[in-house]
Amino acid sequence: MGNSYVLKLIQLMRPLSPELKFELLTEISNKLKKRNKKNDKKNKEAILNKLYGAWKDTDSDLIKEIYESRSNSERKVEFD
Repeated sequence: MGNSYVLKLIQLMRPLSPELKFELLTEISNKLKKRNKKNDKKNKEAILNKLYGAWKDTDSDLIKEIYESRSNSERKVEFD
């Protein structure tokens, strides 16, 4: 069924100039990209909501050990 829609679109686009075809395809592509970005954001939010509070039952000794194992560098960073 989807293939018949594609064939109809191709038939509709056949008389268009190459510039108009390119503009049409660019617009379709941009719309699809925007839709994917919205879906990605929704997926990320769902994952964050699922994992929210995942560490709440963690033993405080483990949390203390993790914090103590971290180290900070004292070296000077220059961006020349």
